Amino acid sequence: MVEATAREGYAGATVAQVIAFAGVSRKAFYEHFTDKEDCFLATYDVVSDRMIAQLVAAGSGRPAGFARRQGYVLGYLAALDRDLAVARVFTIDVLSAGQRVLERRNAVNQRFADHLFGDSQLDVVRRVAVVGGVNAVVANELLNREPKLLALGESLSAFVQAALRS
Repeated sequence: MVEATAREGYAGATVAQVIAFAGVSRKAFYEHFTDKEDCFLATYDVVSDRMIAQLVAAGSGRPAGFARRQGYVLGYLAALDRDLAVARVFTIDVLSAGQRVLERRNAVNQRFADHLFGDSQLDVVRRVAVVGGVNAVVANELLNREPKLLALGESLSAFVQAALRS
């Protein structure tokens, strides 16, 4: 699913492409998924769980506050940077995958916000705005021919921290 979506976008990706990339039969595909959206949701869940686990691991050994938030941001960027196709699907193509996927994305963004700001009193609107801002900057960078996601770490960490100052 990642390969088909990364090449064609969600709208252009087909079950036939997913089957070809995965090297499975159509029957095997439909034994696991009801349709393309169902396959994308399952893929998004796996990718999301990995992203959250990696950002938590990057921040968990750091002291609470800025250092931990910075670890989370750097962990997120590093996880995305490891596979730019996954990064593109996770941040850009997800936006065109339909209502169910967008609802799932909102839940993932909430999990990310809970980790970033769990030790603060930051209100939900600013939490959502900050995570949305981080995602927008990452998506913008992914549109470049040679994205440099890790170079965003310092600025995005400072942006996250600035949300707490008002």
